[in-house]
Amino acid sequence: MFSRSSSLRRASILVLLAVASLTLAGLVGCGGKKDVDPYVYTTMSRVMDGDTTSTNFLFEIDAPVLDYAEGDIAMVKSGNRIEFLVGPDLENNYRNYAGSLLGVQKRFSPTSHMFLMRVKQGEIITPVDSLETYQLPAIFEATQNQLQTPGKALPDLSWKKKTEIEGLLPENEGDPLISVQSGISNFVYAPRHDLEGEAAENPGENDYAWYAVFPNATFEIVDLHPGAPFMLRLLKAKNLPLVGSFSLTEFYDKYTVRSKTHGDLGHVVGKMKINWFRFANTFVRAAS
Repeated sequence: MFSRSSSLRRASILVLLAVASLTLAGLVGCGGKKDVDPYVYTTMSRVMDGDTTSTNFLFEIDAPVLDYAEGDIAMVKSGNRIEFLVGPDLENNYRNYAGSLLGVQKRFSPTSHMFLMRVKQGEIITPVDSLETYQLPAIFEATQNQLQTPGKALPDLSWKKKTEIEGLLPENEGDPLISVQSGISNFVYAPRHDLEGEAAENPGENDYAWYAVFPNATFEIVDLHPGAPFMLRLLKAKNLPLVGSFSLTEFYDKYTVRSKTHGDLGHVVGKMKINWFRFANTFVRAAS
C-alpha cells in the first residue's frame, strides 16, 4: 500500500515538473517574461509639471500642436508656459505625426526639453533616429535684481547725440557694463555692414550678423548665446518685439563712421549685448 502511494506521488510530481518545464520553455521561446512598455502615458502639461513618474523619464503623450518649429527644435506652449521638443527635422517631419502618440524622454540639460524617441500610430511603433547634437535656448529664473533693471528707451538713441550714447557705456575700462531694460521692435539678421569687395556682393554664411535697428541709430548685436538665434527668429516670425535687458559694449566715436549709412541698417554706431529677454512668462539668457 505504501509502495503504491509513493509511486503515485512520484508520478504526480513528474507530471507537474513536465508541465512546468513546458511552460518555462514556452516563456523562453517568447523571449522570457512579457516585455513591459517603459513609456508612461500622460499629458504634456503633467510632463512639464514633473508630477508623473517614469523610469528613465520616458513618457507617451498625444502629439501636441507646435507653436514654432525650426530644423530639429520645436516649441510647445501650454498657457504661458513653454517646453522644447527635439527630434530629427521636426520642421518638415512633424506634419506626419498628427494624431499619433509620441514617445519622449524628459531631459533637463542644458534646458528642460522633451526628446522624441518613437512615434506610435495605432499598433505600429516607429523608432525615431536619434540626434547627436542640438543647441537649445538657455532658460533661467530671473532674480529680483534683474527684474528691477532700470528702463531706458534705446530706440530714442541717435547717431548725432554722442553724449547720450556714451552715458550708457562704462566710465572706465574694466568697469561692469551698464544694463537697461528696453523694447526693440526692429531687429534683423543681415549681411554685416562692414563687408567689402566680393564678400559684400555675395555674402557667405559667416558674413551675417544680428542688428538692433532704431530710427536714428543701429547697433550690431554681439556675444550671442548659441541658442538665442532660435528665439530671435521665433519672435520675428510672430512679429513680436524683443523685450529684455541690454548693454552697450562699443561706440564708434568718429563722426565720419557714425554719419555713414548702410542701406536698411542706417547709421551703425556701435555694438551691444542682449543680456536676457522675455517670451511669455519665460526668461531667455541671450549672452554667451
